[in-house]
Amino acid sequence: MSTAPVRPDYPEAPLFALDTLWFQVAGTLCNIQCAHCFISSSPTNRSHEMLSLETVKRFLAEGEALGVKEYYFTGGEPFLNREIFEILEAALALGPVSVLTNGLLLRPESASRLRRLSDASEYSLDLRISIDGWDAATNDPLRGAGTFDRILVGIRNLAEAGLNPVITVTEACEGASTAEGRTRFLEFLRSIGLTKPRLKVMPLLRLGAESGRTRAYASWESLRGQSLTRG
Repeated sequence: MSTAPVRPDYPEAPLFALDTLWFQVAGTLCNIQCAHCFISSSPTNRSHEMLSLETVKRFLAEGEALGVKEYYFTGGEPFLNREIFEILEAALALGPVSVLTNGLLLRPESASRLRRLSDASEYSLDLRISIDGWDAATNDPLRGAGTFDRILVGIRNLAEAGLNPVITVTEACEGASTAEGRTRFLEFLRSIGLTKPRLKVMPLLRLGAESGRTRAYASWESLRGQSLTRG
């Protein structure tokens, strides 16, 4: 695992230990184009390539040697990676795994396969499904027309397979972070078949597509975004 600086004028810091390892396993490729995506993932963004099973296994081994305790897989959309199930199986042999997904590719057969992976491992497998509202009127302007209903299909497929996904909503959904908003969201999740709903409200990262969606930022925030996105 390289510890070389991202720029030659930055100092190099040796990596002695690591608790959590993240894999952008689908690169920047996604099956939708969210208005607030902090890395501007889309069906045409191939600025970062998908990771192969071989590459992931190599980093898993390096991470294990550094003391990694849990693994996260994101994209883009992780389930666009054709080796995703083999990748998850390899990671689940080492520790707890979380997958950040939009849920659109979670068909019944995929959900059943994920359940089998979960049952075969001594570690937990968490599926985090992103949605931005309790109806299409709030979600679809951010995630694309028709995505709300399709996301619900993925959630129900997981529930029917015996999996209880974590539902993540960003603060782009007005009121989601308030007590009233959380209560409304939990009631909505129960209504679609999640008997023990798990909800996570995520802050927006003012980078990528999100930096263009909302421009009313303080000057220091704009500078911070530029410094993080320019290498």
